[in-house]
Amino acid sequence: MLISLLSSHKFKKLVSLFIFMLSFQFVGQLTAEEEKENKTTPEYLHYVISQYSDNVEISNNVISFQYAGVPLFCVWDANADRMRMLTPIAKVEDLEPELLITLLKANYHTVLDARYAIGNDVLYSAFIHPLSSITKDELESAIRQVANTALTFGTSFTSGELSFPGNNEDSETEPVEDNGESM
Repeated sequence: MLISLLSSHKFKKLVSLFIFMLSFQFVGQLTAEEEKENKTTPEYLHYVISQYSDNVEISNNVISFQYAGVPLFCVWDANADRMRMLTPIAKVEDLEPELLITLLKANYHTVLDARYAIGNDVLYSAFIHPLSSITKDELESAIRQVANTALTFGTSFTSGELSFPGNNEDSETEPVEDNGESM
């Protein structure tokens, strides 16, 4: 009886349909080894950043370089799977309290993926992302946004990528644009 069931036309169609449907489950999925190979590493951060600056230095878990005249630092922690692109802007003690409100509004409307952030009594332009999943495009955007956010501090407070509606600030400083030389 089992042999007749296995050889029946209906059973063969059912098995074929099951295999066909099962094959779609794995389309686009990576094996664990392939997934590991596609994760961003500190070495890849260095490779991408080196395309933006001739003067790149690495010390422990920090890559320092300049972009558009702005000193940038890429800090990572592979164990925590985090990276930060940042540059110091000013000492917090030198800032007017009203300016902090302006910075929060800019974080919402105009600096987008970069942020104004305070750490150790210093105001920074910062971009924070999981290390393993950051793409080349996101890293390049982070470099531009952090530099532009620092350059436009005190004027238009923008990352230069785009702005969300509702911002009433007038743009006084043009953001740095990619010149296409190193990409």
